[in-house]
Amino acid sequence: MWMLLTAIYLAIAHIAGDNIAVVPDMAANIGSDIYITSVFAYILFGSIVAGLAAWIGVRTGLELTCVVKRLFGYSGKKVMAITILSICLPASALTGGYFAGWILFTVTGIPLWLGMPICIITFSLLAAGYGKELLKISNYVALLLVPILFITLYGYGVPSFRNVPMGGHVDWLLVCALIGYNVGGMRPALVVEAAAQLACQGYKAIAMVVLAKLFEGVITLAAAHVILITGSQGPLALVQAVGHFWGAFGMLLFNFILLCAFINTMAPAMLVNAKQISILTGLSYWPAMCFAGAAVGVCSFVRFDIILQLMSYTGVIMAVFIGYTVYFLHKYGIK
Repeated sequence: MWMLLTAIYLAIAHIAGDNIAVVPDMAANIGSDIYITSVFAYILFGSIVAGLAAWIGVRTGLELTCVVKRLFGYSGKKVMAITILSICLPASALTGGYFAGWILFTVTGIPLWLGMPICIITFSLLAAGYGKELLKISNYVALLLVPILFITLYGYGVPSFRNVPMGGHVDWLLVCALIGYNVGGMRPALVVEAAAQLACQGYKAIAMVVLAKLFEGVITLAAAHVILITGSQGPLALVQAVGHFWGAFGMLLFNFILLCAFINTMAPAMLVNAKQISILTGLSYWPAMCFAGAAVGVCSFVRFDIILQLMSYTGVIMAVFIGYTVYFLHKYGIK
């Protein structure tokens, strides 16, 4: 039971812009091909990468950056910092810039070009330790996202996935981009650290992490399914789909819940960005955070498809890096 509950919570903690924004919006664009694409991205490759990251934590009892530094020295840590930034910066731009800015525009009418920097500055301040109570509240509010999603799915008369077509064309560019989201920024560190804390459980900890990724994949498929059965369009197609079922007030509430989910993702993500920049440049915390905020802000104005294309390459590089770390640990019997 503890494994099941921990896996569910870890899956919910991993819910980010890819699960509730990128995949639903892409579902509106590519249709039913999103099913098989999501299965490859989350159920197959996502589970493999998560399992490898968890194995590192169980094997070493350390979080990922410490493992890399001990294995490959400070130069290895810098290579990892570059790799993480190449994923986390564009992912932060999509989640914390574009999508969060769009929510702000929908709710308040603040134009996107102004709303995006407002969101990024807010997330940076939260990452710096301001507004801790807001983070705690958002953590609990974000938990409502999953039950509301499944209630909405059931309300549309689709209580199961029995009629979901699993064939079709696999969008490999999107698969690689979603792998980038899966292994970018705080996610591998969170998985490794969780597995390290549960290292005494041995391979049960790895099974828990893989189970969490499977739950995350099911949640993502549910979000895509809601879009396809409603015909909603982006940006933030999921908000439109939920709004059709719950009404105007429900749409407003769901926007708030989504924003809380983005807060939970972006506060640690901005911290990760700042730390990697500090490693590469030697800057102290605040200058590194300002630099990270500026970089995310610039990326936010890059075209959506270009950001996804960039993440498709950098995500594969990070996955290979994690795989090589696993190989190195196993080859030399390092514990």
